Amino acid sequence: MQNGRDPLAPVFSVLRDLDGTPPWLRCTLGQPSGVNAGWHKLVAQPIALASGTAVKLVFSCDGAHTTRTVPASDWDGELDALLEQDPHRIDLAGRDNDYHARLSKSGRWMVSRGKPSLAPAQQPAALPGHDRERNHPLPPGDEDVRQLFIETGLFALNGQLRGSANGKYRQVQHYLELLRPLAVLSPEAGAAGEPLRIVDAGCGKAYLSLGLYLYAKRLGFNVTLTGIDRNAHLVAQVREIAQRLGFEGASFEGATIEEVAAAGGSADLLVSLHACDTATDDAIAAGLALQAKAIVLAPCCHHELVHQLDVAVRNGNTPAGLEAITALPVLRRRFAELVTDGLRAAALEARGYRAEMLEFTSPEHTLRNLMIRAEQRPAGAALEPAMAAGYAAFESLRSQWALSPSIAAVVPAPG
Repeated sequence: MQNGRDPLAPVFSVLRDLDGTPPWLRCTLGQPSGVNAGWHKLVAQPIALASGTAVKLVFSCDGAHTTRTVPASDWDGELDALLEQDPHRIDLAGRDNDYHARLSKSGRWMVSRGKPSLAPAQQPAALPGHDRERNHPLPPGDEDVRQLFIETGLFALNGQLRGSANGKYRQVQHYLELLRPLAVLSPEAGAAGEPLRIVDAGCGKAYLSLGLYLYAKRLGFNVTLTGIDRNAHLVAQVREIAQRLGFEGASFEGATIEEVAAAGGSADLLVSLHACDTATDDAIAAGLALQAKAIVLAPCCHHELVHQLDVAVRNGNTPAGLEAITALPVLRRRFAELVTDGLRAAALEARGYRAEMLEFTSPEHTLRNLMIRAEQRPAGAALEPAMAAGYAAFESLRSQWALSPSIAAVVPAPG
């Protein structure tokens, strides 16, 4: 492996292992548009054939799909050949860890490792066969699932996916895949019929939270879903959809996120997707007020800190080494987004949560594609040091730029 690809060594070490039950479940390689490699997206999956273990490859290019099967004995050479085609992103779903790798414009690989997107109890014990249907969180062949997607407009009345809704349909399934590892959604708790209280702050058309409701019901939870949105017209529409679907535990209210926080009560899971600017901070405050065990956010636009960073740059308050970024307005705006979400994650850590950053939607569709997935840390000796580290990270980033972010309101000094 060339020196420039050295950061990929842990990823390819996992990918090369096909012995017994391989430590990986699925790997996606991506190419930017315009690259003449014969494919834009490649999905690899270890499978079981009568002749032994193999890897199924599905190549996608301009809407066309080609499938090829590679025997385990040829996999090392095939993997090297694929790497020579210079993919620009790699996403590996493993049994113990997930890996995400991106090739920067400077030609450096940036690799991150995180918790597996599938909890151990949800991972297949054996390799799938060649033609096995993909394990969707919401199987499209299920009648209740089909009715949900018909009512939300993703499926036509005949139960077939609308071509124009393909992106939203994949987003629903991917959203649920990202929520699967949460402890509050553990299959064991669902099998026991435990209560699950979900609050969707800024629910909009609610096709994601209705999907989450059905997914939790299928796991066996006694679910209550409260959707909040200030748009009374949307609330009325979604309320009617829930009634037609027979989702008795789902209710929708015309209210603001601040009113949710002030109303009191509690929640197991608070979600807030694409809340604009500081509304995401309001959603975090609501999750904290409701003592949510898990908080899941997909921030939208980031306006608040753009102006504050502009002021800091004009005042010469730029930390050394960042001038190449802050001197350019476009990069400064993008940097403001990273700073905003970094402060949010640190704030959650300071309040006793373990926060992760995930890629929610493909960057091909939008650059605002991050998800913050946070879970309460268990009580114990490690909790207080983790909270102190979160506060230190928050305060260090905030003070470097003399920022006054809205999220600071929920970050009290330790002690």
